[in-house]
Amino acid sequence: MHKFAILAILALLSTGAFFASGVTASAQEVASVAPGNASQPVTAANMPLYLDEGLATKHADFEKFAKTRAQALNRNHRLSRQRMLITKQPDGSYLARYHAIDIDSISTKVSRSKSKTIPFVGVMRFQEMIMEAVGNSPELCRTAHFKPVSAIPNRQIFSYKKGTWQ
Repeated sequence: MHKFAILAILALLSTGAFFASGVTASAQEVASVAPGNASQPVTAANMPLYLDEGLATKHADFEKFAKTRAQALNRNHRLSRQRMLITKQPDGSYLARYHAIDIDSISTKVSRSKSKTIPFVGVMRFQEMIMEAVGNSPELCRTAHFKPVSAIPNRQIFSYKKGTWQ
């Protein structure tokens, strides 16, 4: 009987039924309070970045756009791999040089704009690598192993206008 009484008291304490007087009422009041500052409604201007779904969607779109843009820059660069500069050195060897965008170095940032016509602005940062190789002939230079010798930091700013990044 003594064990039953101890188990009954422990059961009452664990369920909270023992304190049914005023403690439960105040606990319910605390539980019903809404989080945050209720005097200031949440708008697009004061919304935390992690809750702004529109901004998150545009950031994902801009990341895709940035990678496509970098690939186009690689293809169309004046000194791309297809149009590399090969010069003869004083010692008789040849030096091949071209520029390439490092796709892994791309970082993007999107923010809302105060403009009514341009709701978002995106910034794309990347490194333009200068690649060089040495060979005994121009043909050997084209197939040689290229090494990066320099990096040029770049930043481009785009606006989201009429449904596209420009």
